[in-house]
Amino acid sequence: MAAAEVAITAVLFDLDDTLFDHWACTRAALAGLRERLPLLGRMPAGEVETEHGRLLEDLHLRVLAGGMTVDQARVERFRRLLAFAGEAASEEAAAGAAAAYRAAYLAHWRPVNGALELLGALHGRVSTGVVTNNVAVEQRQKVAACGFGLLLDAVVISEEAGVTKPDPRIFRLALDALGCEAAETVMIGDAWATDIEGARAAGIRPVWFNRFGAASPDPGVTEIHSLAPLSSVLSVLFPGP
Repeated sequence: MAAAEVAITAVLFDLDDTLFDHWACTRAALAGLRERLPLLGRMPAGEVETEHGRLLEDLHLRVLAGGMTVDQARVERFRRLLAFAGEAASEEAAAGAAAAYRAAYLAHWRPVNGALELLGALHGRVSTGVVTNNVAVEQRQKVAACGFGLLLDAVVISEEAGVTKPDPRIFRLALDALGCEAAETVMIGDAWATDIEGARAAGIRPVWFNRFGAASPDPGVTEIHSLAPLSSVLSVLFPGP
Protein backbone atom coordinates (compact mmCIF):
# COMPACT_ATOMS: atom_id res chain seq x y z
CA MET A 1 0.00 0.00 0.00
CA ALA A 2 1.29 3.49 -0.78
CA ALA A 3 2.64 5.49 2.14
CA ALA A 4 0.15 7.77 3.80
CA GLU A 5 0.61 11.38 2.76
CA VAL A 6 -0.82 12.84 5.97
CA ALA A 7 1.24 12.80 9.16
CA ILE A 8 -0.24 10.47 11.78
CA THR A 9 -1.24 12.11 15.06
CA ALA A 10 -3.25 9.25 16.60
CA VAL A 11 -3.32 5.45 16.63
CA LEU A 12 -6.44 3.57 17.73
CA PHE A 13 -6.47 -0.11 18.68
CA ASP A 14 -9.02 -2.83 19.14
CA LEU A 15 -8.56 -4.55 22.51
CA ASP A 16 -9.39 -8.27 22.32
CA ASP A 17 -6.89 -10.16 20.18
CA THR A 18 -5.13 -6.96 19.20
CA LEU A 19 -3.63 -5.70 22.48
CA PHE A 20 -5.11 -8.26 24.90
CA ASP A 21 -4.40 -11.93 24.06
CA HIS A 22 -7.92 -13.28 24.27
CA TRP A 23 -7.01 -16.20 21.99
CA ALA A 24 -4.25 -17.48 24.29
CA CYS A 25 -6.41 -17.08 27.40
CA THR A 26 -9.30 -18.91 25.78
CA ARG A 27 -7.13 -21.74 24.50
CA ALA A 28 -5.54 -22.29 27.91
CA ALA A 29 -8.91 -22.19 29.68
CA LEU A 30 -10.47 -24.68 27.25
CA ALA A 31 -7.50 -27.03 27.64
CA GLY A 32 -8.09 -27.05 31.39
CA LEU A 33 -11.81 -27.64 30.90
CA ARG A 34 -11.13 -30.57 28.57
CA GLU A 35 -9.02 -32.16 31.32
CA ARG A 36 -11.79 -31.57 33.83
CA LEU A 37 -14.65 -32.85 31.63
CA PRO A 38 -13.92 -36.19 29.90
CA LEU A 39 -16.72 -35.68 27.39
CA LEU A 40 -14.98 -32.58 26.02
CA GLY A 41 -11.57 -34.20 26.44
CA ARG A 42 -12.49 -36.99 24.04
CA MET A 43 -13.16 -34.47 21.29
CA PRO A 44 -10.33 -32.98 19.18
CA ALA A 45 -9.14 -29.75 20.76
CA GLY A 46 -9.59 -27.87 17.49
CA GLU A 47 -13.27 -28.83 17.28
CA VAL A 48 -13.92 -27.67 20.83
CA GLU A 49 -12.10 -24.37 20.23
CA THR A 50 -13.95 -23.71 16.98
CA GLU A 51 -17.39 -24.41 18.42
CA HIS A 52 -16.63 -22.43 21.57
CA GLY A 53 -15.54 -19.47 19.45
CA ARG A 54 -18.72 -19.63 17.39
CA LEU A 55 -20.89 -19.76 20.50
CA LEU A 56 -18.95 -16.97 22.17
CA GLU A 57 -19.39 -14.67 19.19
CA ASP A 58 -23.10 -15.45 18.82
CA LEU A 59 -23.91 -14.91 22.49
CA HIS A 60 -21.61 -11.89 22.75
CA LEU A 61 -23.74 -10.16 20.13
CA ARG A 62 -26.85 -10.89 22.21
CA VAL A 63 -25.18 -9.36 25.27
CA LEU A 64 -24.23 -6.24 23.30
CA ALA A 65 -27.81 -5.97 22.09
CA GLY A 66 -29.12 -6.19 25.65
CA GLY A 67 -30.79 -9.55 25.12
CA MET A 68 -29.05 -11.26 28.05
CA THR A 69 -26.59 -10.55 30.80
CA VAL A 70 -22.93 -11.53 30.67
CA ASP A 71 -23.47 -14.20 33.33
CA GLN A 72 -26.45 -15.65 31.48
CA ALA A 73 -24.45 -15.77 28.28
CA ARG A 74 -21.55 -17.57 29.96
CA VAL A 75 -23.78 -20.32 31.33
CA GLU A 76 -25.67 -20.65 28.04
CA ARG A 77 -22.39 -20.87 26.13
CA PHE A 78 -21.31 -23.92 28.10
CA ARG A 79 -24.75 -25.50 28.07
CA ARG A 80 -24.57 -25.39 24.27
CA LEU A 81 -20.93 -26.50 24.19
CA LEU A 82 -21.72 -29.54 26.31
CA ALA A 83 -24.74 -30.27 24.09
CA PHE A 84 -22.38 -30.08 21.09
CA ALA A 85 -20.24 -32.72 22.79
CA GLY A 86 -23.30 -34.93 23.34
CA GLU A 87 -24.40 -34.09 26.88
CA ALA A 88 -27.75 -32.56 27.76
CA ALA A 89 -26.28 -30.51 30.59
CA SER A 90 -28.28 -29.28 33.55
CA GLU A 91 -28.18 -25.62 34.53
CA GLU A 92 -25.92 -26.59 37.43
CA ALA A 93 -23.48 -28.48 35.20
CA ALA A 94 -23.34 -25.67 32.68
CA ALA A 95 -22.77 -23.12 35.45
CA GLY A 96 -19.99 -25.26 36.89
CA ALA A 97 -18.27 -25.51 33.52
CA ALA A 98 -18.65 -21.77 33.01
CA ALA A 99 -17.14 -21.02 36.42
CA ALA A 100 -14.18 -23.36 35.86
CA TYR A 101 -13.51 -21.84 32.45
CA ARG A 102 -13.81 -18.30 33.78
CA ALA A 103 -11.32 -18.92 36.59
CA ALA A 104 -8.76 -20.33 34.16
CA TYR A 105 -9.39 -17.55 31.64
CA LEU A 106 -8.72 -14.87 34.25
CA ALA A 107 -5.57 -16.66 35.43
CA HIS A 108 -4.09 -16.47 31.93
CA TRP A 109 -4.76 -12.81 31.15
CA ARG A 110 -1.82 -11.35 29.22
CA PRO A 111 -0.98 -8.80 26.54
CA VAL A 112 -0.38 -9.85 22.95
CA ASN A 113 3.35 -10.20 22.38
CA GLY A 114 4.77 -6.77 21.57
CA ALA A 115 1.69 -4.80 22.67
CA LEU A 116 3.25 -3.08 25.66
CA GLU A 117 6.39 -2.23 23.73
CA LEU A 118 4.38 -0.74 20.88
CA LEU A 119 2.21 1.36 23.19
CA GLY A 120 5.30 2.51 25.03
CA ALA A 121 6.96 3.60 21.80
CA LEU A 122 3.85 5.50 20.69
CA HIS A 123 3.20 7.14 24.04
CA GLY A 124 4.12 10.80 23.84
CA ARG A 125 4.73 10.59 20.09
CA VAL A 126 1.07 10.37 19.05
CA SER A 127 -2.27 10.08 20.83
CA THR A 128 -3.36 6.51 21.52
CA GLY A 129 -6.75 4.98 22.23
CA VAL A 130 -8.78 1.77 22.36
CA VAL A 131 -12.13 1.26 20.65
CA THR A 132 -13.75 -1.97 21.80
CA ASN A 133 -17.09 -3.79 21.78
CA ASN A 134 -17.86 -5.29 25.17
CA VAL A 135 -19.08 -4.55 28.67
CA ALA A 136 -17.15 -1.77 30.36
CA VAL A 137 -16.11 -3.51 33.58
CA GLU A 138 -14.51 -6.42 31.74
CA GLN A 139 -12.61 -4.26 29.27
CA ARG A 140 -11.32 -1.82 31.88
CA GLN A 141 -10.12 -4.73 34.00
CA LYS A 142 -8.18 -6.08 31.02
CA VAL A 143 -6.62 -2.67 30.34
CA ALA A 144 -5.53 -2.40 33.97
CA ALA A 145 -4.33 -6.01 34.32
CA CYS A 146 -2.15 -5.78 31.22
CA GLY A 147 -0.60 -2.44 32.18
CA PHE A 148 -2.08 -0.53 29.26
CA GLY A 149 -3.77 2.22 31.26
CA LEU A 150 -0.99 4.79 31.53
CA LEU A 151 -0.11 4.27 27.86
CA LEU A 152 -3.60 5.08 26.52
CA ASP A 153 -5.12 8.52 26.16
CA ALA A 154 -8.68 7.25 25.63
CA VAL A 155 -10.65 4.04 26.06
CA VAL A 156 -14.01 3.94 24.28
CA ILE A 157 -16.19 0.94 25.11
CA SER A 158 -19.44 0.14 23.33
CA GLU A 159 -21.47 -0.35 26.52
CA GLU A 160 -20.61 3.16 27.66
CA ALA A 161 -20.74 4.70 24.20
CA GLY A 162 -24.17 3.30 23.37
CA VAL A 163 -22.97 2.26 19.92
CA THR A 164 -20.88 -0.65 18.65
CA LYS A 165 -18.29 -1.15 15.94
CA PRO A 166 -18.50 -1.05 12.95
CA ASP A 167 -20.75 2.00 13.39
CA PRO A 168 -18.50 4.97 12.57
CA ARG A 169 -19.97 6.93 15.47
CA ILE A 170 -17.95 4.97 18.02
CA PHE A 171 -14.75 5.81 16.17
CA ARG A 172 -15.75 9.47 16.07
CA LEU A 173 -16.22 9.41 19.84
CA ALA A 174 -12.62 8.21 20.15
CA LEU A 175 -11.42 10.94 17.78
CA ASP A 176 -13.28 13.56 19.80
CA ALA A 177 -11.77 12.25 23.03
CA LEU A 178 -8.28 12.52 21.52
CA GLY A 179 -8.89 15.80 19.71
CA CYS A 180 -7.66 14.26 16.45
CA GLU A 181 -8.88 14.16 12.86
CA ALA A 182 -9.85 10.94 11.08
CA ALA A 183 -7.45 11.57 8.20
CA GLU A 184 -4.54 11.76 10.67
CA THR A 185 -5.48 8.53 12.48
CA VAL A 186 -4.70 4.83 12.04
CA MET A 187 -6.85 2.00 13.44
CA ILE A 188 -5.20 -1.36 14.16
CA GLY A 189 -7.55 -4.29 14.71
CA ASP A 190 -7.91 -8.00 14.07
CA ALA A 191 -11.62 -8.17 13.16
CA TRP A 192 -12.26 -7.24 9.56
CA ALA A 193 -16.00 -6.59 9.77
CA THR A 194 -15.84 -4.39 12.86
CA ASP A 195 -12.36 -2.89 12.99
CA ILE A 196 -11.41 -2.53 9.34
CA GLU A 197 -14.78 -1.76 7.82
CA GLY A 198 -15.72 0.46 10.75
CA ALA A 199 -12.51 2.45 10.52
CA ARG A 200 -12.91 2.95 6.78
CA ALA A 201 -16.50 4.12 7.26
CA ALA A 202 -15.20 6.71 9.72
CA GLY A 203 -12.50 7.92 7.32
CA ILE A 204 -9.68 6.35 9.35
CA ARG A 205 -6.81 4.45 7.71
CA PRO A 206 -7.07 0.80 8.82
CA VAL A 207 -4.22 -1.62 9.45
CA TRP A 208 -5.37 -5.22 9.71
CA PHE A 209 -3.72 -7.27 12.45
CA ASN A 210 -3.86 -10.55 10.57
CA ARG A 211 -2.25 -12.63 13.27
CA PHE A 212 -3.20 -16.04 11.91
CA GLY A 213 -2.64 -15.50 8.20
CA ALA A 214 -6.22 -15.38 6.95
CA ALA A 215 -6.98 -14.46 3.33
CA SER A 216 -7.50 -10.72 2.98
CA PRO A 217 -10.90 -9.54 1.71
CA ASP A 218 -9.10 -6.50 0.26
CA PRO A 219 -5.35 -6.70 -0.48
CA GLY A 220 -5.31 -2.91 -0.67
CA VAL A 221 -5.58 -2.73 3.12
CA THR A 222 -2.22 -2.76 4.89
CA GLU A 223 -1.77 -5.76 7.15
CA ILE A 224 0.65 -6.81 9.85
CA HIS A 225 1.04 -10.29 11.28
CA SER A 226 2.66 -9.45 14.61
CA LEU A 227 3.20 -6.51 16.94
CA ALA A 228 6.88 -7.46 17.09
CA PRO A 229 9.50 -6.55 16.18
CA LEU A 230 8.65 -3.00 17.10
CA SER A 231 10.62 -1.49 14.25
CA SER A 232 8.51 -3.31 11.66
CA VAL A 233 5.23 -2.02 13.06
CA LEU A 234 6.53 1.53 13.39
CA SER A 235 7.66 1.43 9.75
CA VAL A 236 4.06 0.64 8.76
CA LEU A 237 2.62 3.42 10.89
CA PHE A 238 5.25 6.00 9.95
CA PRO A 239 6.51 5.16 6.47
CA GLY A 240 9.36 7.11 4.98
CA PRO A 241 12.81 8.08 6.19
